[in-house]
Amino acid sequence: MAPKIKGVEIRIEGANVAFLLVHGFCAAPDELQTFAKLLEDRGIDSFSVQLAGHGTKPDDLYGTTWKDWYNSAVAGLEYVKSWNMEYLLVAGISMGGAISILLASEYEGIDGLILFAPAMKIGGAMAKLVPILKHVMKDREIDVVKAQEIYDIKRTKYNREPVWAYHELFKLQKQARKNMSKVSIPTIVIQGTADKTLEPKYGKLAYDGISSTDKQLFMIEGGEHVIPCHHTRAVAYPHAEKFIDRITKSN
Repeated sequence: MAPKIKGVEIRIEGANVAFLLVHGFCAAPDELQTFAKLLEDRGIDSFSVQLAGHGTKPDDLYGTTWKDWYNSAVAGLEYVKSWNMEYLLVAGISMGGAISILLASEYEGIDGLILFAPAMKIGGAMAKLVPILKHVMKDREIDVVKAQEIYDIKRTKYNREPVWAYHELFKLQKQARKNMSKVSIPTIVIQGTADKTLEPKYGKLAYDGISSTDKQLFMIEGGEHVIPCHHTRAVAYPHAEKFIDRITKSN
């Protein structure tokens, strides 16, 4: 079965565990490349879905909605399900974490959830102003060189972020917060204490909001927002590996 959407696929002969990986806002599958490599080294399949309007150019985001992004992830989930693995898990970073929560709240057959700095909310005045600003301001300029300096792994990042898309992101976050109490599967949240993109407290918001009795929150000292591209992944990933081992050996 060929995927209906774009993404990066890694298949391992003899694998019985598979992951759907979901990237963040205005980014691309490569921000989860180190996690996909870790999975590959452990004999685990993965599909890093490319969300609609992402991984190409900023203008491609115009006209897309949060539901388009979410539907990309749904198509990715259905594709991974078609592999008929014994275990299926989902991991998401930032906005991809919010999408992962929505997936887990609406679809059965997911055995575990790994959330890296889930973007459940954006505080401050921006959230209130964006619905108005999107009519008068087209883009938010991003210094991608400066944004990359704190990371040791290069990732795709748009140098312009459409204000239109921010409004859609806020709608997505609202829906994820509404649905998170429906998530009852085993979950871990991995949040950096030095996150400058989102307030670290929002990692706890996701942890507190899901209903699972099997959940853990790991605060990674000095960790930045995109932990899979930051050197503190060396501290974070062992938590993910222990979680994977426990879920796939106990079910």
